[in-house]
This record gives sequence, structure tokens and C-alpha cells, in this order.
Amino acid sequence: MLPDNEPRAVNAAAVPKRILFVDDDQGVLDAIGRTLLDANSDYEMAFTTSGREALRKLEQNAFDVIVADMHMPEIGGAELFTEVMRLYPQTVRILLSDNAGLDLVLRSSTTAHQFLTKPCDAATLRRTLDRALRIREMLASPGLRTVVSRMTSLPTLPAMYTKLVASLDDPEISSRELGEIIAQDVGMTAKILQIANSAFFGLYRYVANPSEAAVYLGIDTIRALTLSTTVFSAFQEAGLNPTFIGQLQQHSMATGIVAQAIAKAESLPKKDCDASLVGGLLHDAGKLVLAANCPQEYADVLALMRKEGMTSYAAESQIFGATHAEIGSYLLWLWGLPDEVCRAVAFHHNPRECSATAFTAAAAIHVADALEHERASVDPTFQMDTDLDFLKTLGLAGRVPAWRFLCRVAAFWK
Repeated sequence: MLPDNEPRAVNAAAVPKRILFVDDDQGVLDAIGRTLLDANSDYEMAFTTSGREALRKLEQNAFDVIVADMHMPEIGGAELFTEVMRLYPQTVRILLSDNAGLDLVLRSSTTAHQFLTKPCDAATLRRTLDRALRIREMLASPGLRTVVSRMTSLPTLPAMYTKLVASLDDPEISSRELGEIIAQDVGMTAKILQIANSAFFGLYRYVANPSEAAVYLGIDTIRALTLSTTVFSAFQEAGLNPTFIGQLQQHSMATGIVAQAIAKAESLPKKDCDASLVGGLLHDAGKLVLAANCPQEYADVLALMRKEGMTSYAAESQIFGATHAEIGSYLLWLWGLPDEVCRAVAFHHNPRECSATAFTAAAAIHVADALEHERASVDPTFQMDTDLDFLKTLGLAGRVPAWRFLCRVAAFWK
């Protein structure tokens, strides 16, 4: 359920952006302070060399972001973030470390939102902080921000998890093949992309494809992540029909495949084709967030859809005051996934808000989502929920039959 007695949202422009830095090396803190002052930062900053003192500062004042070193005496970064997640869940948690061992990755992946390596250059630090502060303003409801910020993984269907574990016992399995299995599950895809895109692995470009992420991470890392009891979490039914979750996963995978096929057919750049695939797979991640954390309220959403014939996003707006597109993109941005993927998820129901003059990954997912619902429907009067006026504006309304054919071909091969 949503947290009770959450504070009201306030005008973001009227409140200073407050960041707490925690590192037991005073020299590191001094360097960070100089770096951000030299960059003409408008942040309100606080510094401490102790995890305990950091908790005291958080008790006295609200902070938008906390940046903490992993290795500190008494209370390390992972332990500190566990308490911050419990007591101050709306605070964005960014971990600093100069040691990217696998054990560190496993421990921190369940408490930190994003990761930076030490030493961190000024441009990377500023860019990460600016992005984190923009994220805070995306979701108006403090209660929903609390729910999403506490999430360290998305629910994984037991059948997919079992399939991945069994595949790891195959001595001939490749990293890419493991990535293809992971790509069949929304929760595992989101988590592996969060980890692969973290600074721990020293990549200088975003990885926007689960198969590519698996190749970079390697079989040993994937095995460790899979066998961890907290990185990939099993779905708890909590009163919701597990059939709904299974159908959501199948629809998400099909939408990603079709969206990528449409993007390629329209000659979109490779980056947009990748964002269409992964954004399509993750476009309903917000539904998983709501179903896992607010099962009764989401059951009400499903009831509204059945009784009133409402779309999912209209029913969600009525029950939660936000849609799965907003909630899912908030989580993915919070986890540091590529902007192209996050924007595609955010605007997949309103692609003209992403771009009014171009066919984007968000538009490809918008069409693929509608076509997949149309293909799966047994109702002969079903009307495809697509913004045809937008497609007409782009001169692409005539492409719908060709895209429908791609959808049917994908369904045949799947």
C-alpha cells in the first residue's frame, strides 16, 4: 500500500537542492566541495566523515541526494544506505567506491540507486547529480516516490528464474545466450541493465541491450547475480492472479520485439532500435511496481478496466494519480538506465510529447503495444488504441498495415 501521512509535494523551484556527501577521507570531501563550487553549482551541500553523523544530519534536515563512500569505518556505504532506504526512502542514493569487486556489486546493488567510481571527474559528478535532481521532480506524488525509491529489484516470474538457473549449469552456455534468457523477463532485464551501466564496470557508453550487457558482465557475474537471494526477486502473489503477471511478461517481450522490427523498418538509428527493443520490454515495468507494492489498489485498476472499459493508464490515473508509464520511467531513470530507454517508456502512450515531428522509439513502442493488444484480443469489435492523428501528421498512417504484418510475423516466430 501507499505510505500514510506522506508530506505534500511542494514547488520544486522554491526549494534548494540539498546534497549530503559522506566519506571518511576529509581530503575527498574537500575536493568534491571545490569541484562543485568551481562549477558554479547551485546545490546546498553538507559534508561529513561518518555514517552515524550522516544519519543525524538526515534526521535534522531533508536531503534530495546522498553520495557516500562504500568503505568507511563503523558504518560502510551499503549499511548506511540500508538505513537511509528504510528511514528516508525518497532520498536518491549514489555510492562512491574505488574497488569494484563482485562482492561489492552484489551488496550495493540492493541498496544504491546509482554508482560512481573514485576518483570521479567533475563533469561526471555534476551530470550524475543534475540527473538525480531532475528525477526527483518527475513524479508528483511523494507516496509513489517512496514506494519506487524503496524498490531494489522488480519481481521475476519463478519459471524464468528457474530457466536461468538451469542454463547456468550448462557448460556450453554463452553469455549472449544467458542474455537472451534474461531478455524474456522484465525484472531481470531492468536489473542487469542497471548493473551493467553502473560505473563499476568502467564502460564509457551506455549498454541498452540485455544480451550486450550479459556479454560485458560475463558468465561468472551473471551466476553470482542469479544466485544472490536479493538481486533477482521472486514475485509474491499477494492476492493478484499470477496469470495477469505472466500475461504482462509475455506482452512486454512481444512488444519489444515488434517495436524493434518497426524501428528497423522505418530506418531509425541503431540507438533508437535498441531503445525500442528494451523500452518495449520494460514499457509496463510500472505495472509490476504497482502490482508488487499496492496489490489491492491495482486489483481496483483491473476491475475499472473490466467494468468501465477504461484503458490501463486512465484507470491508474484515477486510482493512483499517476500512470504506469510515469512510474516505470521514474524507476528506470532512478536506476541510471539510458535516457533513450527511459524516455521511450515515459512517452509510449503519448509519443507526440516525446517528439511532435519525428517517429521515435516511444512511437515505435506506442504502435507495437497497440498492435500486440489487438492481435491478442478475442473481441471482434476491439479498437486499436493508437494516436492515428499523430501518425497522419508524420505521414505514416499508411504504414499501419505493414506494421501489423510485422506483428503477426513476430508472433508466428515467437
